[in-house]
Amino acid sequence: MAAFTRIRNSFTGIRGDMLLRAGTSATALAICAMPALAAAQEADTPAEATLNEEQAIIVTGIRASLESAIDRKRDAEVVVDSITAQDIGALPDRSVSEALQRIPGVTLQRTSEARDPARLSGEGGGVFIRGLSFVRSELNGRDVFSANSGNSLSFEDISADLMSGVDVYKNPSADMIEGGIGGTIDLRTRKPFDAPGFVAAVSGDVNYADLRSKSFLSGSALVSDRFDTGLGEIGVLVSYSISNIGNRTDSISADRFLQREMPTDANGYNAGDTVYVPNSVGFRRIDWQQERRAFDASLQWRPSGTLEFTAEALISTAKPRDTEYYIGNSTQMDPSTPGFVYGEQNQLVSGVADNQQPLLDTRAGSQDKKNQDYSFKALWEPDSHWTVTADVQYSKSTASVYSMTAFTGTDVGTTFDFDLDGNTPYMNMRPTDPSQSLAEKGANWWAAAMDHLEDNEADQWAIRGDVEYKFDEGFLKSLKVGGRWSDRTAITRQTTYNWGLLSGQYWLPGNEVRLDETGYPGGPQIADLPNQSTFVPFNNFFRGEASNPTSGLWLPAPSLVNQGTGHAFDYLGATLSNGWGWAPLSDDFSQTTGQGGINNQGQEVLAGYAMARFGMDYSPVGRFDGNVGVRVVHTKLNSLGSAINVGTISTTCDPAVATSCDDFNSAMAFASGDLGTSITAGSNSYTDVLPSFNLRYFVTDDFQVRFAASKGISRPTFAQLNPYTSLNFSFDNDGNPNGTGVGGATTAFTGTAGNPDLKPTRSNNFDLSFEYYYGRSNSLTLALFYKEISDYIFVGLEQQEYTSGGETITFDVNRQTNGAKGKIKGFELAYTQFLDFLPGPLSGLGFTGNLTYVDSTGGANSSVNVFDTANGENAGLNLPLEGLSKWSYNVAAIYETPGISARVAYNWRKKYLLTTSAANINYPVWNDDYGQLDASILVNVNEHLKVGVQGTNLLTSRTYLRVGDPSFQPRYSWTETDRRVAMVVRTRF
Repeated sequence: MAAFTRIRNSFTGIRGDMLLRAGTSATALAICAMPALAAAQEADTPAEATLNEEQAIIVTGIRASLESAIDRKRDAEVVVDSITAQDIGALPDRSVSEALQRIPGVTLQRTSEARDPARLSGEGGGVFIRGLSFVRSELNGRDVFSANSGNSLSFEDISADLMSGVDVYKNPSADMIEGGIGGTIDLRTRKPFDAPGFVAAVSGDVNYADLRSKSFLSGSALVSDRFDTGLGEIGVLVSYSISNIGNRTDSISADRFLQREMPTDANGYNAGDTVYVPNSVGFRRIDWQQERRAFDASLQWRPSGTLEFTAEALISTAKPRDTEYYIGNSTQMDPSTPGFVYGEQNQLVSGVADNQQPLLDTRAGSQDKKNQDYSFKALWEPDSHWTVTADVQYSKSTASVYSMTAFTGTDVGTTFDFDLDGNTPYMNMRPTDPSQSLAEKGANWWAAAMDHLEDNEADQWAIRGDVEYKFDEGFLKSLKVGGRWSDRTAITRQTTYNWGLLSGQYWLPGNEVRLDETGYPGGPQIADLPNQSTFVPFNNFFRGEASNPTSGLWLPAPSLVNQGTGHAFDYLGATLSNGWGWAPLSDDFSQTTGQGGINNQGQEVLAGYAMARFGMDYSPVGRFDGNVGVRVVHTKLNSLGSAINVGTISTTCDPAVATSCDDFNSAMAFASGDLGTSITAGSNSYTDVLPSFNLRYFVTDDFQVRFAASKGISRPTFAQLNPYTSLNFSFDNDGNPNGTGVGGATTAFTGTAGNPDLKPTRSNNFDLSFEYYYGRSNSLTLALFYKEISDYIFVGLEQQEYTSGGETITFDVNRQTNGAKGKIKGFELAYTQFLDFLPGPLSGLGFTGNLTYVDSTGGANSSVNVFDTANGENAGLNLPLEGLSKWSYNVAAIYETPGISARVAYNWRKKYLLTTSAANINYPVWNDDYGQLDASILVNVNEHLKVGVQGTNLLTSRTYLRVGDPSFQPRYSWTETDRRVAMVVRTRF
């Protein structure tokens, strides 16, 4: 009863407006359900006759997939929601990430990385369950991960064509692998024994991106069969998929809004009044495309009725590529500029700024990612009581990242005319002097270059064994015990962003090399250097709704920056006109990865569990079943990082002026020691006892109530465990300490560090759900959930002792630490209904929808990079959890007949904190409310062939971003992307 009381009490703080919104949505769902419920209650056909009639109906397409998903949820012994693809290669959406967002409680982040909001993902980015990013991933019930994500998989790396379904587990049982307190996502592929015999399927599509004005081809094929041989039954399945997709994003943006003082009386303000002016304004265009290939093979052998072996292999590669053009002003604007217009919070919203110095660049980015998973499973059932399984898995993931940017400047003083108010912004840049031209190639010059490299890899061995004994009768249904051992290693190698001068800057004029020149006079000359720039007209920008920001500009050519840093330097080396400047990064990461760029991690896990299944069909309280168990997990970690960085001291200490030179002298001695040659390392271990309890009570055959309670953990990411340490000395010009330490105290000794001693974030999880299933494919469910989370990881100051040069000094170190607590509570309401009671073709109509509410208190956001000072400081602000939308919903209208399968689906989520510190802006960024409409229709030409159309982002929804703290969040970014339409063909034999 105590657990029920905790769930009940957790909802007492929901405000009336929240209840009103939930009630309105719930009422809408209930109104949709009432006719169907009435029809179900009025039906008095004998049960046996009804069953026979239903068995005579063959269901395919979207309805069959929904029925399968409902069956999995209803029959599961844990809290789970599913997506299934009854048709081969027919997961309901174009990607795994986009399909997952249709599940109650699951939301999708639409940027490739939260810290990089300027670059939207073509297929969705991170996945959150019930507002939490602590999500674990599986492939066929086995742990999987990506080299650039550490403990989870990048779902955009996996082809949706190979999936038979996806399960989202929200409260586990003891036999499930630990590690995701938000939830676990299990990707399921097909097996040859899933089908009764030979199956062959081929699908293909042409996907057109309308803003990009380009088509992309994709296709997949699968062959599966099973054979009776003298050695027993053998099944073989082979499938292959190649997916190409692309898009274009146009954006107009400002930057972080800076607090400025009005210098004179102007624009309705008095001198000295506070206003907020963006650090810059600008616009960008990004052309993105990705090729994804996947191969899946499965071999099954059943030598007897009691023994079965399964071997599987999945190899997937993803190669996203992007080219970006960016233009912005590099001059801070004068807040008193005549005609500047300010908004309600005194933020600049529109104006004309003359004689600005534009920053122009072309950036190329690429990633090469590969995931491999090999497994072997043996299943032995010697009789009706015993089931024994053994499982061996090897996984490997690699990910390389390349980024190269070339910057140019111009002699032409530029006017930026902008209006950042409303949903459709305006931006125009033009010469301040009409007699000049931005389109004159010789007026532009090579300014700078910047590159960045990553090379990450991870692999894991895992061995698992399980034994279950089933009882013939009684309260106890079965006893199950098992164990699992895994050993994972991961190495990340990441360089800094290597910016360097080429021929000039606005602050360093005189030696500019023009875009139409072959090099610096007196230096090497490259005849083809003038061809390394291109004229970009920015046609159809924002579909013409925001007007073209420019008639055209000369920018570095994509071919200059997308073929490697060495290729770029072959040309740009001729522009180094100042005796110093940019040198490309080396492939030797030991020479180019400062600031903790090399991180070598090992993780060994040993887990064991015991679980009892129980239930009674007839008891004094009615029918019920469930499971209870405990999982004991021991985790052992080791880490090896880059050498400790010991800062330098550039001041002196005068005893006649300084209060004391003791700290200064200690610092000098410490800096002269050899600590800076020490490789950072660490080790850690911990044991967790994770009980779980799942109970299902059948009020009637169609109505069931679930209760689940469990303890869970989510381990720190390998980036958080990085042992790298950087120690610094803070003195003023007189030699007095001027750094800030623990409790605000003044200290000379500061630092930043990762933390190999971190413990996992832990949670107590409670679920209570009410599930009503009726008809062949209808359901109405309500799930309440409550989580108590402890040991959130956040950045805090700690005192650490270090010894060097004969001095032992206590440094106040900014590092990742455990400690914060929080609570998550909410509900998920879901409804699926097919209107079978309607006459004729109308009986094919259906509806599915869900509504999710999530609320959080306490908790803390973790710094993505503790060595980025702004990132760490902002993570400590009083902000909501990253990625948590209080409200989200899905609605879909469906039409399903033997000849047509159609769906129109809308997904929406409320505003949320995207990141505590966006790259370059270094301040919190918020994603405004976002909704997207997708649709599909498939026609059955015959029993073997389907053709159709799929549409994504049909309403061309825009992404709006805000920047600032909770009290001041002006909109700063507007992004337009493609409407995508695909012509689809599917065959099956």
